Amino acid sequence: MSVLPSPLRRSVTGHVLVVAHRGLSAEEPENTMRSFRRAAEVGCDLIELDVHLSSDGVPVVIHDETLERTTDGHGRVTERTWKELRTLDAGRGERIPSLEEVVTWAVAGSIGLSVEIKQPTPALGLPPYDGIADRVVGLLRSAALGRCLVHSFDHPTIRQVRALWPDAATAISYGGGTFVDALGLGRAAAASGVHPWWAWVSPELCSAAHAAGMHVHAWGATSPPRREEVEALVRAGVDSVDANDPRLVTAMLAAIG
Repeated sequence: MSVLPSPLRRSVTGHVLVVAHRGLSAEEPENTMRSFRRAAEVGCDLIELDVHLSSDGVPVVIHDETLERTTDGHGRVTERTWKELRTLDAGRGERIPSLEEVVTWAVAGSIGLSVEIKQPTPALGLPPYDGIADRVVGLLRSAALGRCLVHSFDHPTIRQVRALWPDAATAISYGGGTFVDALGLGRAAAASGVHPWWAWVSPELCSAAHAAGMHVHAWGATSPPRREEVEALVRAGVDSVDANDPRLVTAMLAAIG
């Protein structure tokens, strides 16, 4: 399965991309249209969001597989229909958006999206979402977004995305730890990038990834971000960084030069 070189590498974009994590989530309810609009207003290169499936197969934008933390609802996202989910308060009167709603808005405003496909927790014996890759790819591919990235901690899902959409920019995410062959994980999923937890980004990883045509994105940095951490990531060669308040990272990158 061939993979085109990532268009999100710093050598292509000319700068370190700033990704708004769940929108401007430092100030607004995460993963809501209000949060996304504010992120677009203050400036960022991409807006990161998370997608689960409702019980009737609608891709919905919410981080957790359960409703309690970010809404006034209860239970699992996948146990509720889209109509039921839409009635919930996601903070300040905001509603859970559908991916289609976000994509339509992003296309109109020429906003780049970084879409994380979620899967239910395997340890709880929950089956993976049936057809989530097909539904997400169908929405994104037809929209012709100017800049779009699809990523997941569930690497088989990313391999499915690649099979469905050969030209997509994709990435696999992973947490703490130094792997013997992190790029091997990416290649196994036919991904065009790797997304390690920020503390495990290294010059060696970035150099090897770039030689392979892959980008490296750092996620989960301290919130609010610390300048010494951002500087270290830039020196290592990272291609993008996310933050709950993209303004802070943008200012730090400008100061670093």
